[in-house]
Amino acid sequence: MRIFLPNVTRPKKAAKHVARLLGVPLAQSQRAVARACGYRDWHELEGGLASSPHSPLDTELAYDDFVQRHARLALGLAGALGIPDGDAQHALSGARLTGDRPPNLADQIAIRLACFRATSMPLSAPRMPGAVGRLKSSGLDGQVVILRESGKATRVVSHGSSSMLVADFEYITPRTPLPLFLPMRLHMPYGFWTEAEGSIVVFSRDYKPMWRIRPDSSVERVEPWLWIRHVRETYLWQVGDEPWENPDVAARLEGWLAERSILGLPILADALPALVHERHASMSDAARLLQDARSPAALLATT
Repeated sequence: MRIFLPNVTRPKKAAKHVARLLGVPLAQSQRAVARACGYRDWHELEGGLASSPHSPLDTELAYDDFVQRHARLALGLAGALGIPDGDAQHALSGARLTGDRPPNLADQIAIRLACFRATSMPLSAPRMPGAVGRLKSSGLDGQVVILRESGKATRVVSHGSSSMLVADFEYITPRTPLPLFLPMRLHMPYGFWTEAEGSIVVFSRDYKPMWRIRPDSSVERVEPWLWIRHVRETYLWQVGDEPWENPDVAARLEGWLAERSILGLPILADALPALVHERHASMSDAARLLQDARSPAALLATT
């Protein structure tokens, strides 16, 4: 679907933002932005802006339409640049290509899930990997989970576990399909490491690095397979007070991230498809699979 913008200002600024964030030449970024918007190249985008009434801006769209638009843009940009769609989504989140809606975590999660549904995690049949169901057992009754493996020994992904083992009768398939969700374990901080020069690296419950905040307050996404040398370790919550069990803790952590201008998702969030589809993958295995998938050879093979 082609997006008609009021003028060339937004796509120009967006292309500069994408080029700077992803480290690609501006001309390549302009072409990729044009293709994501439904044009053959930048020249066609410039010529097509005046050929139709402009498309609604993000704030004028219904929420589901906004999410689907940005999922399509992320997938289009990723295809044009030959990069993971999570990277494309992150680059677009602050580009304001189609409006001035400020980025926030809830929106970015919804867009990431829409990208998964369109690519690696389409809607699954009941009792198949990727299906979303509920648990019915003592202490877990009603908990929403994603199925990894069905059988007498059933494995599921939850907010708090990448591979929870339950009995087959404890997993319930709802009559009405439940929406896919992004486990908090893949994006909520557990603490941070302080590096020798003063930067802090935010890590997940599985001690996978997610974000680096430098002394000048600039923020960068960190590859989850990296080993981080540090001089101090600080925790943001205690075991027994998990954010997936305590909404107040979750809200506090989201506020802590927002105060540091972290409004998107880490690379670690892209581990969900591997956790679901790779039968025996641990969190570390999923991080290594992400590393493999992001290699130049792997990305070239997908373009």
